[in-house]
Amino acid sequence: MPESSPFAFYAFHQLDIHFHSKDIPNLTFGEIQKRFYSDCLLDKNKINEKSSLFITWKKRSKRSSVYELRGCIGTFAKLPLLRGIEKYSLVAALQDHRFPPIRVIELPQLECSCNILQNFRSIFSNHEGDIFDWELGTHGIELNFKDPKAGRIMSATFLPEVMPEQNWSKKDTFRNLIEKAGYLGDVDSLMDHYEDYFVEVIRYEGNKSQIKYDEYKDLMND
Repeated sequence: MPESSPFAFYAFHQLDIHFHSKDIPNLTFGEIQKRFYSDCLLDKNKINEKSSLFITWKKRSKRSSVYELRGCIGTFAKLPLLRGIEKYSLVAALQDHRFPPIRVIELPQLECSCNILQNFRSIFSNHEGDIFDWELGTHGIELNFKDPKAGRIMSATFLPEVMPEQNWSKKDTFRNLIEKAGYLGDVDSLMDHYEDYFVEVIRYEGNKSQIKYDEYKDLMND
């Protein structure tokens, strides 16, 4: 299981501040490092570097201890790391159109993950390459493909942890990427002729950390 880090804490803190700006101190990233993560202080170059990232919110199920997706949005564009966390922690929580915005009463059931993306590599483009040149559990996949009828380019991605969580094979992953992109045609037919319709497949890795509300709150009250 990914460990907590100042990045995951900082992401959770943005949502907490959004709801409780008058009730709790608005901690800077530097203050968070010194107070709670003094054993893993990062240099300024790492903190200020431009990165691609995704923020994921999950909520503990009422029926079990399983955490279910509540919002996930990020960007492949490279932004200054802290600015990206500040932005997408709230965008993922409040503007993921698949879900209603997270409410303040849900905070105690939440888990927040920060996934900093790296090592991007195109494994298929211009009708050449191997779309299966990646490892389940290690790589995330971005797929760009052409709608056979409309001719428009469609795209979708799954982070590295999604495939093992769903117990998908590599072929399952591509089928689900096509559906996630919003394609309404015959997915199996498109897969059978992927050389004609896949524009580019990109693999990447993620440096993931996460924190649950209880751990976040314990640190804030320390």
